[in-house]
Amino acid sequence: MSKISDLAKTFEQTSRTEAASIEQQTKADLETLRKNINEALKQSEQKITADINARQLRMSKAVFKPYLWSLLGISAAGLIVIAGLFIAIWSVKNELDDLKQQRAEAERTLDLLETKTKGLTLENCPVENSKATRVCV
Repeated sequence: MSKISDLAKTFEQTSRTEAASIEQQTKADLETLRKNINEALKQSEQKITADINARQLRMSKAVFKPYLWSLLGISAAGLIVIAGLFIAIWSVKNELDDLKQQRAEAERTLDLLETKTKGLTLENCPVENSKATRVCV
């Protein structure tokens, strides 16, 4: 019986060694599998994130594209209005300067006439028995 006992002990020891070896190999395989799964998940996450960002960019462009033309049109119209206002202001300023110059010339002419006529004034006087008027001194 000692042979059977030795055989049983050897079998038990071999079984334990093999079980420990299988356990270590299984742990190593599971760790490798876990690392591979984590790496695959990270890559998948990066790809999904990149796809989402690309999709959002395309959607943003699609949404804002019609408004871009409207914005450009409104900006162009605004620039045209501003240019028109500047031209109008410039024109009014030039006319005002011309009127001031004409007024100054008229005042000089009136002053000159005042000095030449020595205070005489001309008025429109009505003609008797008529609706017409004549110049009176």
